[in-house]
Amino acid sequence: MPLFSFKLINSHFVADFGVHDLPSETDAQIEAIRLARSLRETRPELVGLRYSIFVNDDDGRAVCTIPLDVIL
Repeated sequence: MPLFSFKLINSHFVADFGVHDLPSETDAQIEAIRLARSLRETRPELVGLRYSIFVNDDDGRAVCTIPLDVIL
């Protein structure tokens, strides 16, 4: 299975949420949405400050960016 890295970013790197072994890019995107929703609930002070979950694959290619401000 491919490895995907999850990071919290603003205009720069903020926090690393580790590497996850997931079956596909779609699964990585779903996991990023779950993480963004969880952060909105547990860290509401981040909402409105342009934070995003950024995911890249084990080759360093960007998979997706999920903004905390727009995910519900």
